[in-house]
Amino acid sequence: MGFITALGPFGLLATAFWLWMIYDCVQNERDRNIWLWLLIFLNVMGALVYFVARWLPRSSVPIPASLGRWTKRDELWQAEAAAKNIGKASQYIKLGNILHQIGDLDQAANAYQQALEKEPENLDALWGAGCVEMDRKNLPAAREHLQTLVRVKPEFKYGDASVIYGRVLYELGDLEAAKAHLEEHFKNWGRPEAYVLMAKVQQQQGNISAAREALETMIIKVKGAPSYHYRQNRHFVSQGQRMLRALERISQ
Repeated sequence: MGFITALGPFGLLATAFWLWMIYDCVQNERDRNIWLWLLIFLNVMGALVYFVARWLPRSSVPIPASLGRWTKRDELWQAEAAAKNIGKASQYIKLGNILHQIGDLDQAANAYQQALEKEPENLDALWGAGCVEMDRKNLPAAREHLQTLVRVKPEFKYGDASVIYGRVLYELGDLEAAKAHLEEHFKNWGRPEAYVLMAKVQQQQGNISAAREALETMIIKVKGAPSYHYRQNRHFVSQGQRMLRALERISQ
């Protein structure tokens, strides 16, 4: 507190920016654990790295492609050289990961496709391709990649792939497929986002009581979890509580 006070308004702005990046990470990042550690240990410098590497590419703010390339220029050059000279699936996946991080989605999609042409069921390539297509708003292509991934290895990334696949089905409006998939998902995992998705599906199908049950189950599970798990997922609790209030108004 003394350090922030000594810096005056600049310190307050820097702290607000840091907290904003942490909030954004918790809300939006699939691999949030890695980024949260970076934000915690590097503080404001970590927030600047996160801002350039993750927030800007996701936002609608136009940024020069050269900016992202500059931050990863050495890694990108090495990955491009390896893909060209060696050309294995693993090299194209690494190149796709870097291109995805810097926001070059078209080239990232191309790199993942090159990997899949060599190994059609490579799990990391399917995951990268699915995530890139989601960011490109190409949901049919994302569905194809994630469907294959979940078929080959349902437990990939400890169920994260399964949740994302359910989200794609929901966003495509295929409610019956989303519902069936989520029911299978719950046999192995209890991810909070999956319960929120199920509640949305049930609400759209007019099953208000089932939607409420899904949200109440999620809230109980998160609140009853260890403190670290609760902190990581409490935004789903807040979202669930808002949805429950909205469902209450609908049922009145």
